[in-house]
Amino acid sequence: MVTRKIIGIDLAGNPKNRTGFALLVEEFGQRDIKSKTLFTDEEIIEEIQKTHPDLVAIDAPLTNKIQDRKCDQELKTYGTLSLRLPGMQLLAQRGYQLSQKIAQLNIPVIEVFARATEKIMGIEATAFSRSSHQRDAILAAITGFLHLQGETREIGDRGGKIVIPKPPRKKPLKP
Repeated sequence: MVTRKIIGIDLAGNPKNRTGFALLVEEFGQRDIKSKTLFTDEEIIEEIQKTHPDLVAIDAPLTNKIQDRKCDQELKTYGTLSLRLPGMQLLAQRGYQLSQKIAQLNIPVIEVFARATEKIMGIEATAFSRSSHQRDAILAAITGFLHLQGETREIGDRGGKIVIPKPPRKKPLKP
């Protein structure tokens, strides 16, 4: 059995604010997840380099263009915000720069939306006894894990894509 490591990041727009960081490890069919709070890009990159993950899933826009993308519009029902808002512009800029640094490490990066994962999977917000940032980082890591399993879909187009889980399969009722 191959060991898989997925990092989930709930990125703050400002490095002075809390960023949630989660590491999901699958080994011998068992999964374990740990989370913590980080602040600076340097701390995040250092943790990524220590871990050597198979994938990094970031809950933040990963674009350097300040315009609403098709993926943002399509996921509006889940609560996406306009990239024209000043706070979202700051978050997108930081997300884009961080994704470029991670890509330079030859580690795949995907953009996810924790709120969509929570709603699609039917996960209760109270299911986690952690900060909201760590909870969203865990949701990002779960989305990354599902992505490696082929259980996600990409919303958007060339202007940007957000990875979300496929709806859970309903098991047929047995007579």
